[in-house]
Amino acid sequence: MNMKTLATMTLSIAILAAPTFAKDARKAAKPKDNRAPLPTATYDSVAYGKHKMQCIDVWLPKGAAVPTPVVIFIHGGGFRNGTRKSPSTGRYLAASQKAGVAFVSVEYRLLGDITDATPPVSACLDDIFAAVKFVQSKAKEWNLDLSRLGLMGGSAGAHSSLCVALTDNNALGVRAIFPIRPQTSMDPKEMREWIPNSRYGHALFGYKNFQEWFDHRDDCLKWIAKYSPMALLATCDPKKAPVIICEGPASPKPGVEEKDPTHSGAFIDKFKAAADKRGVLCRRGKMDDFLKELLN
Repeated sequence: MNMKTLATMTLSIAILAAPTFAKDARKAAKPKDNRAPLPTATYDSVAYGKHKMQCIDVWLPKGAAVPTPVVIFIHGGGFRNGTRKSPSTGRYLAASQKAGVAFVSVEYRLLGDITDATPPVSACLDDIFAAVKFVQSKAKEWNLDLSRLGLMGGSAGAHSSLCVALTDNNALGVRAIFPIRPQTSMDPKEMREWIPNSRYGHALFGYKNFQEWFDHRDDCLKWIAKYSPMALLATCDPKKAPVIICEGPASPKPGVEEKDPTHSGAFIDKFKAAADKRGVLCRRGKMDDFLKELLN
C-alpha cells in the first residue's frame, strides 16, 4: 500500500466518523440535569373537573400530628404548554417536603384545548380557581391548614398565582404567594411602557400578535381589569392581600434593551413599587422565604 492510498483511506475514515464524533461532542457538552425527580405522589391524577387536564397530584407530609400548611404549584409555559409533572418542579416539592408542608401540583387546560372561551385565558384561570377550591374542600381529609395556604409558580404560573390571590380581595384566603419570573401586567400599553420590546400576552386574549392586541386595547379593558395583576392590585384591600414574595432577574439598565422581555425584572420592580404605595407586603425573595411565611 503506497502513501497516497493510505492517506486517502485515513481521510475517508475520518469523514465517516465525523458525525459520530460530533454527536459524542454534543453529548459530552450537554449540561448536567440538576432538577430533582418527582417522587411518587400520595394521590396521583385526582380529578377536580371533567376534562382530562383538570387534575392534580398531591404530596402530603407523613405522620403529621396537626394540620399542615399547603403549597399549590401552578406550572408555567405561557398557557400553551407545560405539565404538572415537569421535573423542574421537583426542587420546589423537595423544599416543601423538607419543611413538612403539603404540596399540590395543578394541571389545567391550555390555550390549545380551549375553543369556546372569551378571552381564551379565562378558561385556563377558571380551571386554576377550581383546583384551589377543590383542594380547600379536601382540607379535613388531607389534614391541611387553610389559614396557611400558599400559591406559587413560574411565568404563566406566577401570573396565575397573582390573579387568584388578588381577585375579590383575596376571597380564597391565600396567606402568601411566590411568583417566579412573573408577568405582573397584562395591559399591552403598560407593558410597552415598562418593556418597549414586549411581545407576550396577545394569545391569551385571542390576538395574533402583540401589536394587534395593543391596537385593540380599548376592546380589552374589562378583561385587563380581571386578568392583569396590576389592575387587581389596585382594587385589592391591602388588609386582605397576601404576602407576595417574587423571584426573578434584575430590571435592565436604562437604555438597554431587555433580552427576555417576557420575564423582565421590570415586571417585579414596577409591581413592587405599586404594592408599596398601596401598603401591600411585596418583596423579592426565595423559596425558603415563602415557606417561612406559611410556617409562621
